[in-house]
Amino acid sequence: MKTRIGLLLLGLSSSSVAFDGQPLQYEIDWGPVTLADATVELLDSGDIRSVSADVASRGVGAWFSDFQSTLEIMRTSDGTQILNGGSTWDDALSNITVMWLPTEPKPSVDYYRSKPRDYEITPVPEESIADTVDPFTPVFDIGRRLDETERCEGSYRIFDGIRRYDLEIKDGGLVTLTSDDPANFSGPARRCDITLTRFGGFSTKTGMFRFGESEITRTLFLGQIRGYWLPVRFEVSAPIGTAVARLALSN
Repeated sequence: MKTRIGLLLLGLSSSSVAFDGQPLQYEIDWGPVTLADATVELLDSGDIRSVSADVASRGVGAWFSDFQSTLEIMRTSDGTQILNGGSTWDDALSNITVMWLPTEPKPSVDYYRSKPRDYEITPVPEESIADTVDPFTPVFDIGRRLDETERCEGSYRIFDGIRRYDLEIKDGGLVTLTSDDPANFSGPARRCDITLTRFGGFSTKTGMFRFGESEITRTLFLGQIRGYWLPVRFEVSAPIGTAVARLALSN
């Protein structure tokens, strides 16, 4: 369950300032029940592009695992990228730092976990991590140029220090999102259909919560908030149901 919420988060960058850094609040639900809350800040000031995200289990999500995760990603004008992440769950914790230097084809990884995994993960081919980017780069890139291109599309080689995967994003056109809850975003949105190809770093466990990529669909919706194209809804659908991250609007 924690991995599924992480993927949702990961699913969550005009003018000289693409994103203003104001906090965005998301509620992550699975059907009628709440799994977690997330706060995301996206900033693009020209010289520095950054993301900070905090996610904490709530409701049914806390029944499965009481956890909290933080993620910070920064990219400077010289092309240096740094990802710092930390998670706590039950009585364990982990910390990770990934650094991409413009002079090096592959990023460096510093990872600590207080307890070993109780499952195996698929190996990541060393050569596959060259020329990769962090998980939030697609959101920045597409959001910055959406007014000009009117298309939600792109191909990205993603590495988060553990998981290595490719994203293929295709435009799903303009749609109108509706909601019975006035706290949720309603209005025009650009639909982005996402296909993920795994290369390594994913659990080898099988069970009712494990599915092949052919059984999973991912859909991101970008809407205009404060004049910027920002994630307003992200859906991950599998045979057992759909998990949804919804932007909660301020009153």
